[in-house]
Amino acid sequence: MTIEIHGSVEPGFEPVADAFSKNFTVYEDRGAACTVIIDGATVVDIYAGEMADGRPWAKDTRSAVFSVSKAVTAICLLMAAERGYLDLDVPVVEYWSAFGRHGKDRITTRQVLAHRTGTVAFEHPWEAADLAAWVPVVDSLAAQEPLWSPGSAFAYHPVSVGFIAGEILRRTTGMRPNQWLQEHIAGPLGLDVTFGAEEHDTNVAQVRDSTQPEDAGIPLSAADAAFMARAMLLDGAYRPNLFAGANGQAFLGQESPAANLVTSARDLARLFAATVQSTDVSRLLSDVTLEEALVPLSFGQPFFGPDKGDVWGTGFMLHSSRRAMAGAGSFGHDGAGGQLAFAHPGLRLGFGFQTVQPGGDDDPRAEELCVALRAAL
Repeated sequence: MTIEIHGSVEPGFEPVADAFSKNFTVYEDRGAACTVIIDGATVVDIYAGEMADGRPWAKDTRSAVFSVSKAVTAICLLMAAERGYLDLDVPVVEYWSAFGRHGKDRITTRQVLAHRTGTVAFEHPWEAADLAAWVPVVDSLAAQEPLWSPGSAFAYHPVSVGFIAGEILRRTTGMRPNQWLQEHIAGPLGLDVTFGAEEHDTNVAQVRDSTQPEDAGIPLSAADAAFMARAMLLDGAYRPNLFAGANGQAFLGQESPAANLVTSARDLARLFAATVQSTDVSRLLSDVTLEEALVPLSFGQPFFGPDKGDVWGTGFMLHSSRRAMAGAGSFGHDGAGGQLAFAHPGLRLGFGFQTVQPGGDDDPRAEELCVALRAAL
C-alpha cells in the first residue's frame, strides 16, 4: 500500500514520519495526523488518508480523541486552582457539600483527578438528554456510595470522573469545562478544540470501522461486562460501544469532559506545548503547578482489573512502562482507539496524535511514534 504523507518534517525528525507512514502500510490506518512542537517550533506536522466520505484529510481536520479529554479537563482545573478559585488539596465538600455522602467527605479534587473516588460506574444508564441536562448526573454521583473507602484505592473512572471534575469547576468558577476551555485556552491560543461538536460540522472526521468494540481483546466476565457498560455508558448514551456511537449526536451533542473532546493533532500539540512553554499569551500552567501535578498518586494494582503499568498524577497519565511518551517527565493522556497527547517540561515539547481507525487496547501506533520521537531527540 502506498500512502501520501502531507505536511512538513524538520531535518532529524524523519523517523517520526517513517513511523507515521508505517501506521498506514502495516497497521492499516485510514486517516490520521501527528504534530510535534519543541521550544515553540513545529518540528513535525503531518497528516494522511481521507475522511469517511472520501474527502482528503486536511491539516485541520478534527476528530473525537476520547479520553485525551481527561487531561484537558485537568488542565482547566489546574488553571482555576492557580487563579485561586479552588484548592486541589481540600475536600470537595468545601465547594460541593452534597458530594460528601457515604464517606466521600474526605476526598479532595486532586484525588478525584487521580481516579480515587470509588464512583467508577454510574447507577443509571444515562441517555444523551440526561448528560446534556448535567444536573441529574452530577447529583446522582454526589449521592452515590463508592466501591471502596474513598482515597484508599484507585481504579480508572472512564466517564464519571469528567462529570465530577466538571461540577467542581462549575461550582468554583461558574464555568463548566467547555466554557473554561473556550474562554481561557482555545480562544486565547486560537485553537479549534471543543467538548462535543455540532451535528453538521463537516470538518469532523467520522470514526471508521465503528463496529469494533472499544474493549477489543480484553476478556470480561458477564458481571464485569455489565459493570463496564455502566462505567462507560455503553448501556446508555454511548451504546453499543464508543466507536459505533462516536459519530452520532448522542455522543457528540453534549459535553462529556472525560470522553468527547473533538480537535486536531495540530491543536492538541499546541495546547499541550502551551502548558510548558510561553506563547503569545501566558503559559497555561506554572512550574510549581506542574511539579505538584506530576507527583505519582495512583499506580500498581487497581481495585479491580489488571495492572497495565499506568501511572496517574493529578489528572494526567505520567511516563510509565506502558506510556513512555517522550521519556521521564512526560505527562498527558491516551484515548480510545489509539489517540495520544502529551507534553514534556524539560524539552518544552507538545505532542498530538489523532486517528479515526480504532485499534485495540494494545494498539502500537502512538507508542511507535513515540519510540521514533525519542530516537530523534
